[in-house]
Amino acid sequence: MNNEFENKDILDEQSNQEETTYTASEDTIEQTQNVQDDYVIEESNEYSAPEFTVTHNAPKKRNRKWLTVVALSLVAGILFGSAFGFSNAFIRKLVTSKITIGTTDVTLNKAKDNNENAKISDISVIAEECMPSVVAITNRSVSDVMTFFGKYEQESTSSGSGIIIGKNDTELLIVTNYHVVANSKELSVLFSPVESRLEMQSGKTGSYDVDDSDIPTAIVKGYDASKDLAVIAVKLEDISTELLSQIKVATIGDSSSLKPGDQVVAIGNALGYGQSVTTGIISAVNRNITMESADGSGVVTNTFIQTDAAINQGNSGGALLDMAGNVIGINSVKIATTGVEGMGYAIPISDVESIIDELMVRQTRTIVDEKKQGFLGISGYDVSSSASQMYGIPVGVFVESAMEGLAADKAGIKKGYIITKFDGYQVTNIAQLQERLQYYKDGEKVKVTVKIPDGTEYKEKEIEVTLSNRAKNTKSE
Repeated sequence: MNNEFENKDILDEQSNQEETTYTASEDTIEQTQNVQDDYVIEESNEYSAPEFTVTHNAPKKRNRKWLTVVALSLVAGILFGSAFGFSNAFIRKLVTSKITIGTTDVTLNKAKDNNENAKISDISVIAEECMPSVVAITNRSVSDVMTFFGKYEQESTSSGSGIIIGKNDTELLIVTNYHVVANSKELSVLFSPVESRLEMQSGKTGSYDVDDSDIPTAIVKGYDASKDLAVIAVKLEDISTELLSQIKVATIGDSSSLKPGDQVVAIGNALGYGQSVTTGIISAVNRNITMESADGSGVVTNTFIQTDAAINQGNSGGALLDMAGNVIGINSVKIATTGVEGMGYAIPISDVESIIDELMVRQTRTIVDEKKQGFLGISGYDVSSSASQMYGIPVGVFVESAMEGLAADKAGIKKGYIITKFDGYQVTNIAQLQERLQYYKDGEKVKVTVKIPDGTEYKEKEIEVTLSNRAKNTKSE
């Protein structure tokens, strides 16, 4: 296979699940899915507001590249929600939690759990102090679209939000939802002080003509699709000294102490128009919501904070704040159906703090030149979530063959193994595995997690693989 793995159906993927209907346009892919209790969770590849545009001096043209017909694999994101924040030193004292990897320090600002962490009655004070920790994210992404004539790649632009959670020696780190940055070709970050300045210059919200240097690009540093979390990195060298002095690192609060009735504030890039503020209360804690994983790997159940603070499209990855300006949640899901109002959900920050810590210290990778890219040397099939449920086979990449003398074969990966993780990242299909391989050089050692048939069950094993050279082995694939 020439630079690609073989991808073909091996299993009947019929299931008894509710039917999901997709509608696709050039800019958005939307999905409406029935869930229990007759609620509807609206899902989309984030909202793309036609009136909010960021125009660079040299805009890239959108192209559609037709591909060979293969199985449709649309992954719709989730309509989500609001912003995040930080309180300054005279509002509360901070204690720092530090993680050290080599010579690189990454810090999370955590609020002190005592009476000095005073509540603020004025929402405008929280908004003023917290907005510098909020960013708007624009994702120029690529999705697969199936038509009567086959499948093709479609580029689209979507909007989301993020929270500045730390920095290391070379990068500013921002946490957001995975679906906000999924399938990205280019991520742009608009900082709140830049947005305010541009609004003053243009006299209009949501439509700016700016130089590229005003809106730096970012790279996905790490993600956990099952939790819908991602950390992205902006190079410090791409941010001016003046702007660095105007933005803030958010303060992380304690979501485990929340009670129904507690007042909260949400700040985010609502509808892609720019930062806005809403407020409400905690309606409930520890709500379990079942939905499709952000990467389409199957159904997952996660715990959320429920709030009636307005959570609007375009705010995904933003934060929910307590009345001291601490981040206590990452807004993620909104129930949207007739007869339902004020049911938004946020990921409890205390539940995922350790995951964010791990993502912050991952090695930041960029795409390697094709001639130097690493190569596994397998051919295989996708095992979808519906096929997994029907036949009891793990979701992942079913290995049809490991080519003799190449990386997988040398490491002991055999026919019938199912690859589920690559370097710690979950793998649900061949396209996802191919995408990850772009970031690794030949000769690099990578840990690959496989599920091995063991009677009627599968046992998990982690195998270290030394990647082969892709360019030298294209004929064999």
